[in-house]
Amino acid sequence: MNLIAKLLVLFFISTTISPGNTNEIYFTKTKTRLDLVEPSLGIWSGPRFGTSQCSFTCLQEPQCVSLLFNETTKLCYLFNVIFDGDESGDVESYWVINNGNTRFVRCTAISTFHYIPASCIDLLSCAVNTSDGEYWIYPIAANGRRTKIFCHDMATGPSHFITLKNMNSFIEHDDSNWEIIWQPCRSNLKPPLKEVEFAKIKIRIEDMVVNGTDYTFTSVTGSPTIKYGETADCNGEKFWDHCPHFGHAMIDTKGTGLIVDPTVVFGKVWGYETRATDFLRSADGSEISFSCAGWCGGCGPVSGPIKLVHSVEFISATDAQPIVCHK
Repeated sequence: MNLIAKLLVLFFISTTISPGNTNEIYFTKTKTRLDLVEPSLGIWSGPRFGTSQCSFTCLQEPQCVSLLFNETTKLCYLFNVIFDGDESGDVESYWVINNGNTRFVRCTAISTFHYIPASCIDLLSCAVNTSDGEYWIYPIAANGRRTKIFCHDMATGPSHFITLKNMNSFIEHDDSNWEIIWQPCRSNLKPPLKEVEFAKIKIRIEDMVVNGTDYTFTSVTGSPTIKYGETADCNGEKFWDHCPHFGHAMIDTKGTGLIVDPTVVFGKVWGYETRATDFLRSADGSEISFSCAGWCGGCGPVSGPIKLVHSVEFISATDAQPIVCHK
């Protein structure tokens, strides 16, 4: 089809399609709040007569996956990311490109497909020379919500990591730290304590479950064997409250937009006369800390693996790179 023919098709569509049809077929109307949307980050903005013309403009823009139309100023904003919705919000003219069940959208106006990546593997099929880095991914397990994912090892086999802004450390105290063999409740220990600090945690993108044994992005002291979210102690039974216990765990997901699923329960994982003590979970769920008391024993998640879910924390779209795919 030559250029003149394409222009005639676009003109025909733009003059015959109704506002309702354009939006209902290609877009899903989403209520949100203005503080969740960043108009200044639009890939294009300008005046349009209504939502129909604004949405038609989005369909012609290969990088557009959502739009905001201001009914008062008649300004149209196009975005290459999808912002979170809020059913209690006061913004009703935010539209998200309708990806249906297959995550693909037929865009008649430009004879192509737009879709948003659900994994780092998706990026390989839609971006040229994609390198390791932070990207906006829309995992199916997160209900398609925009999630900041560090895509690792893109050249040979992509894997998914969450970059942690703060220290996440887990200490393992065992019989190698005894000053005197088989004497519990000691106030001192033989160093070093085994410790692992995670800078990034690996997740399984299909269900957002943490792979706690992956030490790719960690700082290690000694030879720890504990997983992310676990700790161990070997300085006395749980009922010896006066004994110091050196096993400690600190989870901190602030700055990621994610938290440990609130349904995950922590407690004794293994050992003799063992329990988790001094358990604290912050009101927003982003911080979890606890110690472990045992002779010897380990503490951590007991209700199942650690799974991450979205928090209410706002993460700017500037924190990662958006990629819009086409087929």
